[in-house]
Amino acid sequence: MGKTAIIDRHVSSSFKENYVPSLGANITGKDYDVDGRYATLMIWDIAAQERFDNVRIKYYTGAKAAVIVYDVTRPATLDIVTFWSDDIKQVVQGNIQMILIANKTDLPAKVESEAGKKLAGKIGADFIETSAKTGENVEGLFESITRKLLATALSPSLKRNRDAN
Repeated sequence: MGKTAIIDRHVSSSFKENYVPSLGANITGKDYDVDGRYATLMIWDIAAQERFDNVRIKYYTGAKAAVIVYDVTRPATLDIVTFWSDDIKQVVQGNIQMILIANKTDLPAKVESEAGKKLAGKIGADFIETSAKTGENVEGLFESITRKLLATALSPSLKRNRDAN
């Protein structure tokens, strides 16, 4: 579907035609400067295979954002988005920023944008179309996530407390 490809494009500006499925979790950190505010995101690429259910659930704990990716060339990947959304929401209690990604927009789509947008609304997620291969909207995706997380983390009372220290 493209999780690893999107992360690789973002972190190392690289793209491979063939990826092996993630095993367990791959963790990458990256620093961001958004409008003079700094953040470090820990990006967890979590395996989707059923045998990793117990491990995956542990990684959800404490998450502030979740990105669910589907492949616009494979309609079956859109069909399981609700499963992933529900899986995350069962573990993460409270507010989590969710983003639904329509990946592989450089290829002929078998899933129309409107179907992805509609599903994003249903699960309470933002919607972004990307191509890990060309890099289309990949940087924008991570900038959007960072902006949203900074906005929720720096409420006026928290910001005042930080400024006082």
